[in-house]
Order: sequence, then C-alpha cells, then structure tokens
Amino acid sequence: MLWHKQGHKGICLYLLLIAIAALFNIIEGIYFISDTFLITPVFQLLFGPALFLACVGLIHKKTSKIDALHFFPAIISIPFTNYVQIIIALGTISRIGYSVLTALKLYSYKKSLDLERSDSDEYSFQWMIAIIAITAVFNLLDLIRLNFQPYIAGELNLIGQAFNNGLWLVAIIFITYKLNEQKSSPSIKDEAIERSSFKEDSGHFLPIYSALDNQVKEEQLYKVSRLTLNQLSELTGLQPRDISRAINLNANKSFNEYINDLRVDYVCNILRSGAQKSITDLAFEAGFSSKAVFNRAFKQVTGMTPSRFKNQQ
Repeated sequence: MLWHKQGHKGICLYLLLIAIAALFNIIEGIYFISDTFLITPVFQLLFGPALFLACVGLIHKKTSKIDALHFFPAIISIPFTNYVQIIIALGTISRIGYSVLTALKLYSYKKSLDLERSDSDEYSFQWMIAIIAITAVFNLLDLIRLNFQPYIAGELNLIGQAFNNGLWLVAIIFITYKLNEQKSSPSIKDEAIERSSFKEDSGHFLPIYSALDNQVKEEQLYKVSRLTLNQLSELTGLQPRDISRAINLNANKSFNEYINDLRVDYVCNILRSGAQKSITDLAFEAGFSSKAVFNRAFKQVTGMTPSRFKNQQ
C-alpha cells in the first residue's frame, strides 16, 4: 500500500524491521535460546534511528549515506548480547532520545510549511507527532518492564508484552491508513526553515506589509485555494522573502496564519450579514480546501465553532 509512494519506503522498511524483530522474538521464545545468543535486545538500538530516518524520508523524500551512522551503536553491540540488561538499558535511552528528536524534526517541518503554504495542515505530520508521543509513553513503561524482567512475575511480563504488541498493531494500522490517505508532502528548502530566525527591524518592512495587506484584502487574494508564498509573490510582484518577513515582523504571524485569519474574517462577515449560505460553502468560497482545517482555524480565531458563531448572529 505504501511502497509505491514517494518518500514512504523508509516507513515500509521500519515496519519490516518491526516484523523481523517479532520473528526473532518468537524464535528465541520457542527454542529457549540462552541469553548468550539473544539477538532481540539489539533491536532496541535499531528502532529509534529507524523511525527517525523514516520520518526524514517522509519530509525530504530521501536520506544520505552518512545517515547509516545512526545504526552504528546497534551494530557494535551485537558481540555483547550476553549483557542483555545493559543493551536493553542503552536501547531505552536511545528510543526515548530518538522519539524526541523525531517529534522535533516533524514539528520543525510543520513550522516551515506554515511559512510557505496556506494549506500546511493538510501536509504536516502532526498526527505522527501524537502517535510518537503516545507510543513513547507506553514504550517507556514497556522498556521499564524489559529492564526489570528478571524481577517480574512471568504472567505479568507476558501481559505487558501482549499489551505493547497490541498497541503497536493498532499504531501500525493507523499509520498505514493515514499515510495512504495523505497527499505527498511538499519539499521545504533549508532557507525556508531559517527564514524566521533573522533579526530584522519591523519598520523596514512596514511599507511592504501595508502595500501587501491592502492588495490582498482589496483583491481578495486569500480566496485562492491552496495559496502558497510563491503564488502570492507572482500575484503581487513582491519577492517571497519580503512577503514572509513583512508578515512575520509586522503581523507577528506565519504566512499560513495570516492567510487563514483573513479567510475566517471573510466567513464571519458573511455570517454577520445574515446571508443564507451553508458554512461549508462559505469555507470553500473563502479559500479553504478542507473543512477540518477551516473548523480548526475558525475556532482558533473566534474561540468557538462555526455553527455556534452562526447561531449567535
């Protein structure tokens, strides 16, 4: 389902790694292999970097050869599998660290999309951050179980393992469904990520912002569905970087927030006028390409749902 999509091969390989780990776990359990020959603890050092690189592939559509160094600790730990508890403890630290690193990477990508696209919510991986956060909590509990395995009753140990496997089964199904449903994420140039870090005087960009704001409102350019920074640049004749900096410094908003706030204001004004139009029609008329994104943006601006706002008019 996922292999044919650009950037999804890393996720497929990550799921394959989970399957291989499960296979080794079954083999070692059935044949009662001694601790000296255990392989499964090594996988604890593989899961973290594998998930991180899979998410990098989702964002950038590729990874570099040097990224293979992330797997180096797992490789060098193979001869030391007889020290099971030490390997598991190191794997615990690795998985927690990589979970944080992966979440930060996805969050940075979302912030970068906000600087360039009005439909960034449709391409971001906020749901993946939620999955990582939820599974990280349960993984931490399960890794505590693994670290203290010799001191836990056999039945309790099996219950913990079964629960964690069930949780991952649900997570894998959800990830597969969401990735198969979601459109291919647009690439973001490195300079886009750095754009918000420049310290510049807002007064320098005030004339640009005033001219931009007037033109966008008068010509209702925010109504262009899936409007991007480059498209607005073509429509206004202003440079993309100047538009971005003018909005960031003078409106104190990202490009995404600026455009969607104008769209919400447009819908609110129509509703106040008493026009007999459905909220969904107004949302698409204002430029939103997704009802879910519209509902979220509307509530952020007004503090209430569109339906409640309409009923109050």
